[in-house]
Amino acid sequence: MPLETTLDTVTQNLREGRYPNEQAVSVAAVVPVLADLGWDTRNPSAVWPEYSVGGRVDFALCYPLGNPRVFLEVKALGNLAGGDEQLFGYALTRGVQMLVLTDGRMWSFYLPGEQGSYDDRRVFRLDIMEEKRGEAASILTRYLSQARVASGAAVEEAAKELRGRSSRKLAMKTIRSAWDALVKNEDPGLLEAISAEVKAQCHVKPEPDDVVAFLRGLTVSPPSSVSATSAAVSTAVPRVQQAPGARAHFELRGSPPAYFRTAQDVMVGVLQELARRDSDFPAKCHDHPENAGRRRTYIGRAPSELYPGRPDLEEFSIEFVPGWFVTTNVSNAMKERIVRMACAVAGLGYGTDLKAAW
Repeated sequence: MPLETTLDTVTQNLREGRYPNEQAVSVAAVVPVLADLGWDTRNPSAVWPEYSVGGRVDFALCYPLGNPRVFLEVKALGNLAGGDEQLFGYALTRGVQMLVLTDGRMWSFYLPGEQGSYDDRRVFRLDIMEEKRGEAASILTRYLSQARVASGAAVEEAAKELRGRSSRKLAMKTIRSAWDALVKNEDPGLLEAISAEVKAQCHVKPEPDDVVAFLRGLTVSPPSSVSATSAAVSTAVPRVQQAPGARAHFELRGSPPAYFRTAQDVMVGVLQELARRDSDFPAKCHDHPENAGRRRTYIGRAPSELYPGRPDLEEFSIEFVPGWFVTTNVSNAMKERIVRMACAVAGLGYGTDLKAAW
């Protein structure tokens, strides 16, 4: 194929140091490549050399004749530094759709109409000495052939590629914050997937506190001000106070402490007591902004609301009053957050009006 043959010649000349200056690159490398890409290099109205635009760009590729679509700037081999800034300055004066910067070996393609830095607007950087010959020819054809420039296909495809790359970069930047959010909100799917794998490997299911503590150790977010104290989770709610020697308890506005076996029982006991005082309390909790995680709620009208799409996890809930359920497959830190929210709903100060030990 003519273009591939030309690229072989250019590559050989590059290896042998036959391009001593910018003019040699233009005449012996760039012009032959443009000719193979369908540009009429003998017609200055199609390939306009030294196009005046508040300066002189080396080539303006025109379609229709005399109407620049692409500015192409040529530099001496290895002398590309600052060329992008120069090209973008030309583009501001004359609204072309694509910019190309080359020293014969490196070819950079830019879309000046997009957003961001020069690098952000670079669609592709081609090194014809490193790229396979057929692929190099394909890239040059995709972005710079006369037919594709004339039809608009070159710019359209370049814009699609650039925006796709920008979207991917944005998604990559967001991975960490998404991970932090899953850990902070104790995503039930994430906790259960890890717990199930641990159990499959050692036949013991870990406590939610231990899983959360491990996951928080993988994040870069500041640690929560609420400590997560490991405690066994009970699936049954004790309805009687335990002996004063028990650690887990809560007291409400100076009333005698109510003792329980576990942190889970403290959370449920608080919810039951506040619901006893105000029949609308569960509904108010349900509507509170802090009750909604990204994929779940912590207090809801049914277990399915607490674990949407995960019926296998619905057993990890307790009906603390008729018709209202609270999640239990969470760490002690999350249980404390639920109680803090409950106090806010009830107009109580956590740590003052209501004190709890977990």
